[in-house]
Amino acid sequence: MRLKWFFLLCLLFTGGVQASEPVVFVLAATDKVVVTNPKGQKYSALPTQRLLHGHTIAVPKGQRFSVLILNTGNRRVYNGPARLKVIADTVRVLSGPAVKVFPVEQAHLDLIDQWINLYARPRGVPLPKRDKAEKEDASEANPLRVLQPIDGSLLLTRTPEFVFRGDLPREGNLMIFDSRGKRFWVEPLESEYVSLPPAAKFEWGQSFTWEVRRLTGGRVVHGSFHIASEETARSLLEARVPDHASTLPELKLFYGMRLQLAKAFKEANEVWESLGMELTVQGQPSRIRP
Repeated sequence: MRLKWFFLLCLLFTGGVQASEPVVFVLAATDKVVVTNPKGQKYSALPTQRLLHGHTIAVPKGQRFSVLILNTGNRRVYNGPARLKVIADTVRVLSGPAVKVFPVEQAHLDLIDQWINLYARPRGVPLPKRDKAEKEDASEANPLRVLQPIDGSLLLTRTPEFVFRGDLPREGNLMIFDSRGKRFWVEPLESEYVSLPPAAKFEWGQSFTWEVRRLTGGRVVHGSFHIASEETARSLLEARVPDHASTLPELKLFYGMRLQLAKAFKEANEVWESLGMELTVQGQPSRIRP
């Protein structure tokens, strides 16, 4: 009798562990594909999401859903109308046409492994609520924000550009410091868009910190950026995937992931926008609101 209970407990334990581990990694999903978790919560299906055992997916007519089954080298593509369910080691077709299966090259599998190791928590993104998003925008604590460069960015150019949003400090200055903390450049902050002149000679492989200061003293915002080595910049830029209608969204995703992992956030964001989504530095995807 004890052995029977022990066996049942082992089954429950292993089943619980299995249920908490991601089964699939979403590679592509058109706008109307919706995921429902076991609690009944609905999510917009988005690239980079990891789905667990028990999630169901609705793929309407004319829509497309593409996933990597983790721990395999297989990419599976489902075309709507279809109803799917994630089970312990695959995605089961409850209704709809047969799945199409393709191999994924090792370089892309390695990229996904790196991504999951960095952004380890499986993420589902609730369908957006405009009111909530607008309240968050309105509650910004700092009236001045920097949109570019994102803090910690790797730049693939030697000509940094700054983009601010909010109230510029009166007679404020943008101050840039080198890796030793020595003042490198000071530029009067007269516009939300700042392009530095050729006299500010940035070189490949350099690191900088920066801050916006009021004339009367006091730091308003600050951050840092790094200029890539010439070799790294060339490698990332030459790997660019064409933004054409005929380009598979999976290929765009892989390129965006590579840029994001390298912290080339400016170029990565351009890829996310081409996929109709936004991705934070923390790896949280969401649909771009119209």
